[in-house]
Amino acid sequence: MPQKKSADLSIQKPLAPVILLFGTQDYLIQLMKKNIIHEALPEDDLDFNLSRYDMFDVPLEQALEDAETVPFMGEKKVVVIENPFFLTAEKVKAKIEQHLPALERYLEHPSPDSILIISAPYEKLDRRKKAVKSLEKAAKMYELSQLTDSTLYRLMENVAGRFGAVYTRSGHDQLIASSGQDLARLAHEVEKCALYCGTDRPIDGEAVLEIGSRSLETNVFLLVDKVMKRRTAEALHLLHELVRMKEEPLKLLALLERQFRIVYQVSYYHNAGYTQNSIAGKIGIHPYVVKLAAEQAKLYKPEYLRGVLVRCTEADYRIKTGAGDKLLILELLIHKISA
Repeated sequence: MPQKKSADLSIQKPLAPVILLFGTQDYLIQLMKKNIIHEALPEDDLDFNLSRYDMFDVPLEQALEDAETVPFMGEKKVVVIENPFFLTAEKVKAKIEQHLPALERYLEHPSPDSILIISAPYEKLDRRKKAVKSLEKAAKMYELSQLTDSTLYRLMENVAGRFGAVYTRSGHDQLIASSGQDLARLAHEVEKCALYCGTDRPIDGEAVLEIGSRSLETNVFLLVDKVMKRRTAEALHLLHELVRMKEEPLKLLALLERQFRIVYQVSYYHNAGYTQNSIAGKIGIHPYVVKLAAEQAKLYKPEYLRGVLVRCTEADYRIKTGAGDKLLILELLIHKISA
């Protein structure tokens, strides 16, 4: 298997007779699948020449037989195989046992009248299996896992464009900080912003803050920010708000510690002369999140941040050993580190 690289979203033409879509970005897999079907079939042919088969419920041979039959009143047909668990090393309880030699035979001579799409939302395929080796030789493979920020930006720009809205870099950065990089969630937030802004107002950082729903991670980032600015009362108010939203104190502590660790790492690498993008690559977070953490890091010396991490570890131990009320331990921690 080739090394992981940023997902290639361009569709190679002419379409290969067998296409394998795999990786951890299910949103991208669905998007690519939709684009390939759109490229292969006219709108009028969808009802007659598009078939989908779920491998949890349907024999593999049935899908392959369909792929071998001629299209009905059209030039091409598309057959989609969903959930091909047999390509992985996972142990899955399925209703039927799939017969892989049938796939291997089909890959030797795929039908020229069909586009067989295999949709595999898995991180890894089992290269020990003959069927996977056959696919690597016969299929056009698209690995849809990692995304560069520029590709992510273009994707969300296209989502906004469907509504006639203008997507900006400041809006993108704020959405990443607020919602994370889960594609389905991010696309949903962009759609909300596009409907709100319409064609008259760009989707910028200010617009995102006006209407965007904040993620748990963003609320924790704000909690850390209030603690660092010694706004203890506001920090405790936000803490109680999160608890009222049924967030577990231990989970909040873990996220609090994670955010302080990010601020400490950003401070360390910044002092060592690394750029914002270099730090983002080393820590594995978005550059805009590095920028926000760098602003927080300016407020305190690394010794203070190390001390905070020690206090977080102590609080974690006390909660897990039942040494006191979980919420009270968290409240006392915030008092100590913001004093």
